[in-house]
Amino acid sequence: MRRAALAVVALALLAACARSQQQQVGAASQRLARAVRRGDDARTVEAVLPGARGTLDRAALLGPNKRAWARRLARPRAVLGEADVLLAEGLSLRVVSTPQGWRLGADPTDLYAQDTPEAAIAALVRASRRGRWDVLLRLAPRRYRVGLSAEDLQAAWTEGEQAAQLAAARDRLAAHVGDPVPHDDHEARLELGGGHAVRLEREDGAWVIVDF
Repeated sequence: MRRAALAVVALALLAACARSQQQQVGAASQRLARAVRRGDDARTVEAVLPGARGTLDRAALLGPNKRAWARRLARPRAVLGEADVLLAEGLSLRVVSTPQGWRLGADPTDLYAQDTPEAAIAALVRASRRGRWDVLLRLAPRRYRVGLSAEDLQAAWTEGEQAAQLAAARDRLAAHVGDPVPHDDHEARLELGGGHAVRLEREDGAWVIVDF
């Protein structure tokens, strides 16, 4: 109940600044449109989140159809804002701006959701810190779960050198909770820096973590 109440308060606060935020998004879209129209590769890439730059098709965006893309970016049909509200450490909630106002994008009480790559990453961090080995088992791909139990995962995370390695990898991943994860309908990958990355797959409608 407390999380839900915090989410309602957050929505009320967001409603007060929604107009200003949407204007800022519109202005940013126009700046990007100018960069695309000029074929300015550096400024175009600068306008994209670092984690998504690897998936940007610059040749298509800045190629022969760049003027068409620039027109679409300069005059979008609508600006639909999204935001992440930090309810507690490691617990964020996606909210979406609609013509009727800001609306919750997820259940604020579902701590271990797997409906998006971002949610699955947050679930792994949260579950490993809280000792929810059953949740960690669910977050693994089906092929990894064969012959694996929650007790096996508990031992891996709490005993020996592997436990320290897993904790370090988890803490590295925790620093990126809430970051947008580039993905298609089946796979997702987020670069974590230092040659590290987290990879996910979609399995039966839920996102599972292949490695991190």
